Amino acid sequence: MQPLYETAMELTGKLKAARLQAATLSKNLTETEYRLKVKKAGIERALIKQVKNEKLLGNTLEDRTRIFTLALDADTDYQDLLRRHTDLTMELEQAKIEASFMRDRLTVTLAAMKAGEATE
Repeated sequence: MQPLYETAMELTGKLKAARLQAATLSKNLTETEYRLKVKKAGIERALIKQVKNEKLLGNTLEDRTRIFTLALDADTDYQDLLRRHTDLTMELEQAKIEASFMRDRLTVTLAAMKAGEATE
């Protein structure tokens, strides 16, 4: 029984660490999303200032959206933030999977402990 108890305690600690990592990554992802929005707004604002009037960027909303998209694509700082966002999204998903795996292992360990108690 003792080895299963030690395993359960170890898994509990690992599960806590995985959940804390997921929470930290989630916070970092939220911050990066905000920075992306601010950067996007700044790029769009600078482009509008440059031509003096948003309507001069294109006749339709679709035309202006295309121009803004190309401006975002050309901005290296925005692209760096976008890559950071993508990386954080992937890391967060991996952390969630790890936490889920640890939770499942802990559930199996606890079930084995209960089964051991029932046979004693």
